[in-house]
Amino acid sequence: MKPVNQLNQWGSVAVIVGGYLLGMFFQNRRIDDLRDSINKRFDDMRDLIKSEIKRVEERIDRVEERLERLEHFIAP
Repeated sequence: MKPVNQLNQWGSVAVIVGGYLLGMFFQNRRIDDLRDSINKRFDDMRDLIKSEIKRVEERIDRVEERLERLEHFIAP
């Protein structure tokens, strides 16, 4: 009778430990998915910032060209 009693006692512990291990595994996978999502958002933001900087630089170049033409027009 003694081995059956010990099996009943450790069975519930095994279920609890198994539940914790499964929980940690799936939580870790969710964290990895979140990390991938965050990395994609940062990459998208980096691309957006680069394109906006390029657009602003092009506008600055156009303004500089207009100023040069204006200077040549005013003082030949």
